[in-house]
Amino acid sequence: MPRLLQRNQRAIANTVDAEQRARLLAQRVLLLARHWRVGELPAALAHAEAAVAACADQRARAELELARGVAMYYGAEVAQAALPLERGREEARAAGDAGVEAECEAWLGCIGATLQHEPELVLGHLRRAVELGLPARPLAAARAFYVAATLFQEAGLADQSTALYRRASGIARDHFDEQLLAAILRYMTLAQVQQVRRAQAAGTLDTDLRRQALAALGSAQQVAQALTDDEQCLQIGLRLGEMHRVGGDHAAALRAFGPHLDSAEQRGMTWEAAIARADQAVCLAAAGRREEAQAAAQRARAGLDDVHDSYSRALIHSALAEVAALTGGAEAEALAEQARDCWTQDRAYCGRLQQALLAQPSLLHA
Repeated sequence: MPRLLQRNQRAIANTVDAEQRARLLAQRVLLLARHWRVGELPAALAHAEAAVAACADQRARAELELARGVAMYYGAEVAQAALPLERGREEARAAGDAGVEAECEAWLGCIGATLQHEPELVLGHLRRAVELGLPARPLAAARAFYVAATLFQEAGLADQSTALYRRASGIARDHFDEQLLAAILRYMTLAQVQQVRRAQAAGTLDTDLRRQALAALGSAQQVAQALTDDEQCLQIGLRLGEMHRVGGDHAAALRAFGPHLDSAEQRGMTWEAAIARADQAVCLAAAGRREEAQAAAQRARAGLDDVHDSYSRALIHSALAEVAALTGGAEAEALAEQARDCWTQDRAYCGRLQQALLAQPSLLHA
């Protein structure tokens, strides 16, 4: 069992106060979600709901709504997860709990970044999370710093991104949050993969960039395994497959996808699994495994319903177009046109993001 969950379990066992116990049970739901233990969430959530209802504590209600939103985020309901987080924020504000309010703001910023919401709205959530969190719940500020870091990295603003990652990891280390520290290190690397995929789409891919991303993924995997006891590194495994696929090593890509892809789908990694499934289909088609390729492509196509950002949709449509071309599908050109439209939207988003980031005062000075 991960150390954060062990600490929470000990705290629950040693607590007799009903309100404090209800808050700890709500926090357990959030911790289970953060460790991708989605199969345990329904029972844990029901337990927390009963405890919160029994004690009628507003702070516990705020913690429960926060946990509910994070559970939805990890449980393939990203677009709907904002509603309980907004309720949790209002409950926390009414109860005078700046820490839970900061946590809700950080996760609202995280959801907005994931869904490519307008940058100004996302940055507003992150700024409030930092302003409230630094004095009341520093780990909420750390989450906001690292989400902001990914945005700066996505916008090609490397220096600012590095400074924010450094601040976030320092707070996570000081407060012994191993899962958050592993996540920060992992997302630094996952953003490199985005850079590779965007460069490939633009026809400007540097081979060294892909090699650097591969090396960084390997290092992040080792660090994550050392920091978190049950870390399966599914995200890293999927991205390793992506990088092998981009490099044309289809056999290595299929080996990377093999042990991770089904588990990622089962754990609710919707858009990430759909991208990987589409890439897997390309690799299977290139290997002459036509029926398997078409089956994988169909699963990727079905996953598009849960993909909301233009970057992910561009990757999936591009891969599906390639599969159709390799297997003689009639829709290859239509899919390629959809991919081009998505890439145009993604470039526009990155442009707006860069403008918004440069116009904002630094979060480090909030």
